[in-house]
Amino acid sequence: VLMIGLLSLSIGFIIGMPTIVIGALRNDTSPIGMTETAASWFGSVVYVMQPLGSGVSAFLQDVLGRKTCLMAVNIPNLVAWIIIYYATKTVHLFIAQVIMGIAMGFLEAPILSYMGEITQPRLRGMLTSFSGVFYNIGLMMLNSMSTVMDWRTVVLFSMIGPVVAFIGMAFVPDSPAWLVSKRRVRDAEKAYQWLRGWVGPEDVKHELADMVNYVNKTQEVKLVNTVEYTAVPTKESSEATKPTTRWQLLMEPGTRKAFRLVFLYFIVMACTSLWGMRPFFIEILESIGSPVRPHVVLAICGTLQMVGAVVGGVAMKFVGKRRLTFLSLGLSIICCLGLGVYLSFRPDLPWIPVVFFCLSYFAGPLGIIVIPWILIMELFPLRTRGMAGGICGACAHALFFLTTKTYYNLVSLVNLSGACYFYGIVGVLGFLYLYWDLPETEGVSLEEIERKFSERRNSRQYRSS
Repeated sequence: VLMIGLLSLSIGFIIGMPTIVIGALRNDTSPIGMTETAASWFGSVVYVMQPLGSGVSAFLQDVLGRKTCLMAVNIPNLVAWIIIYYATKTVHLFIAQVIMGIAMGFLEAPILSYMGEITQPRLRGMLTSFSGVFYNIGLMMLNSMSTVMDWRTVVLFSMIGPVVAFIGMAFVPDSPAWLVSKRRVRDAEKAYQWLRGWVGPEDVKHELADMVNYVNKTQEVKLVNTVEYTAVPTKESSEATKPTTRWQLLMEPGTRKAFRLVFLYFIVMACTSLWGMRPFFIEILESIGSPVRPHVVLAICGTLQMVGAVVGGVAMKFVGKRRLTFLSLGLSIICCLGLGVYLSFRPDLPWIPVVFFCLSYFAGPLGIIVIPWILIMELFPLRTRGMAGGICGACAHALFFLTTKTYYNLVSLVNLSGACYFYGIVGVLGFLYLYWDLPETEGVSLEEIERKFSERRNSRQYRSS
């Protein structure tokens, strides 16, 4: 979990970097300066390139393994940071952003699969959410450094992340589920022994047996035109199964249900967390007359974001993902609509928008920024988890690109207050949908989640489980 946290730390650096660079170079007259158009592209291009990385890793992680993918992605990340540090023209910054976008996309699907497959059901939600804590620590570190350092020095320190993550991942085992799927049961046993605290074979034999049975069931379907899996006969299946393509697997009811739920959750999250505003946060604070230096507010928000992630990670084990979703989403809606009201009437109370922004940064990682990523690894069946997780991550970042790239257009159309109202209304509609359709998965095994989610006929049945 610590090594995955270091990888998440790198994602936090990548996501936070545009805010620092745009704040420093916006309207700068040097060759590296940025216009409004350049800034909107720079803040969003990382998201438009991410689907390419997700698409590649969706298939490679099933072929090469989760660990290999998680190690390899640190190399282009380091190259991109070096390019930014030595950049002398705007085009250099964009090249680095393209590389980072692809690398970030390549990273996310293996992280989700790996975390879901190595953690025990009773700890899965809490431990997985702590990878989000490291992501927010990365943002906090970046924002804090920007208050006392120029942007190039911040970039220099950011290079440490991928180096440490690459070295650290070399010492951890691959996913036991992936190893079993490749018929490397002995290696899977050793991985479980390492992951459960260097215990003996007797201590993991039941967990290993459950995983072998689960993988056997999921591999009753043979894939054509790709890698073929041979299923071990079980009581549940004694007949030959029909060949099935990857596309047919993705169109299975359980996979489609999971995709619809997670995709709509991401839409709600992208709007109510004010994701599209974040790269332009410094500029927004300056325009509304913040009583505190924007970089200081950014550092405070980064700290609150980390606190929200920690509180959410601990609370998830006790209150579950549903209640945490509604608490986080409710606070985020209040922030959106509150900002809209303030910006409509502009009272002489400049602290109000600062408080709302700070509360928004706390409320997002408390639940709605973290939980949809956890649902990706919980709701999708094992045989489509890699593919569907990569596709879902790609769609999420396409949404992040749209909300970021269209921010200036939305403000030009309905001004800043109208944008906040729009995000708040999306949040209200999302609250109603998620109340009806979001299952509670905390403390439930992946096998049980898959069975219940595929079989459920109404949401009330699953909400009460």
